[in-house]
Amino acid sequence: MQISGWKQEKIAIGLFILLAVISGIITGFWAWSLLAWLLIYISWKIIEFKTFYDWYMHGASNQYVPANHGVFEAITCQVIGNKNQTKETQKRNKHLIRQFVTTAQALPFATLLLNSRFEIQWVNQIAQEILNINVSDINTKIDNIIREPAFVNLLKNDKKDQEIKLAHSSNLDKSIHIRLIRISKDRYLMVARDISAQEALQKSRKAFVANASHELRTPLTVIAGYLEMLQASEHMTDEWSMAIDQAKDQASRMSKIIDDMLKLSRIEHDRVIESDDREIAMPELLNGLFNDLKNNPQAQQHHLQAEINSDLWISGDESEITSICLNLMHNGIIHTPPGTHISIRWYLKNEEAIFEVRDDGPGIDPKHIPHLTERFYRVDNSKARNQHSTGLGLAIVKHICLKHNARFEITSEQGSGTTFEVTFPAYRSQLKN
Repeated sequence: MQISGWKQEKIAIGLFILLAVISGIITGFWAWSLLAWLLIYISWKIIEFKTFYDWYMHGASNQYVPANHGVFEAITCQVIGNKNQTKETQKRNKHLIRQFVTTAQALPFATLLLNSRFEIQWVNQIAQEILNINVSDINTKIDNIIREPAFVNLLKNDKKDQEIKLAHSSNLDKSIHIRLIRISKDRYLMVARDISAQEALQKSRKAFVANASHELRTPLTVIAGYLEMLQASEHMTDEWSMAIDQAKDQASRMSKIIDDMLKLSRIEHDRVIESDDREIAMPELLNGLFNDLKNNPQAQQHHLQAEINSDLWISGDESEITSICLNLMHNGIIHTPPGTHISIRWYLKNEEAIFEVRDDGPGIDPKHIPHLTERFYRVDNSKARNQHSTGLGLAIVKHICLKHNARFEITSEQGSGTTFEVTFPAYRSQLKN
């Protein structure tokens, strides 16, 4: 059984006291005997302390461990243990650093480590190609290399995760997407990638959709015009009038589909481009949308209620956030039967802003839920429902959420209603008192 250092020290003190007593009995000088043995004990400890101090200040080598006793022996063992543990930790850290460097060098993105003053501490090889930065720029402030005002303003913000799009310094036809992540109090990770190819593809897709939509809209306008002329005719029979009304409704619905396709194409294109985020007065926005919804003829037979936090704002693209709210509100009306209770909530939870639309309608079969955000996917294929739905509303909501780093969740049980919930990240949420 190993005796602790303090117990050894107490035994040594007891032994010295015993020797002092024996000496006092033999000599008859109790005080002088006690003082002599006390001086011997103190001298011994001073020598041990000096030995320990010299050994510790010279690197605490394992080969020259001082032969101390008691407390100093325990301290010496602790120092050796801590030193061995530190060596193992350093060895593991070196291995992890080598792995990180190997991985970062293999990434197709420019990767830089910055300190609290935004000085470059480490850079991978591909940063030369993307940002014209290499190892010779280490210890240089990043804003001395990238001087774009938008990037300099980004460095001044205190957000944990920020993104920006810039033109390439030497090739203005190229676009660079930069993401700055604060990984600790005094460390930042900066990742940059060339998004020129993605932008070109998105522009091509956007142009195709715009051209196709234009080509479809032109004949639709002509068809709708002739249908209106036929509707106004005095010689139109009831049978033909019903057919023309249905044709006009379908032409109107196709026009809405074209509008939604253009909107979805624009959102997908803008996901690779920096958003123009602004503070949005959500209480005012939601109250206005809710009042409009109550006056909508389709909602007259539904029971509507709203619970809106009057102090909760968010930052984002106002037109796109409005589109999220309108789509989810409208979706709750057109896909539930008359008499359904629909509640709209806007609240703060765990520092995140949440927009929720809940109904007590018939619910959705779980097999459909993963597909609801797909383009033109329908749960209810009845003509009555399809007349008011383009099949693109939830796809638009999903892509706007992705652009704003928001979570979109759908929960439902058949017979128990459905809940649509959009959760905006904490850095976009703010309370205005």
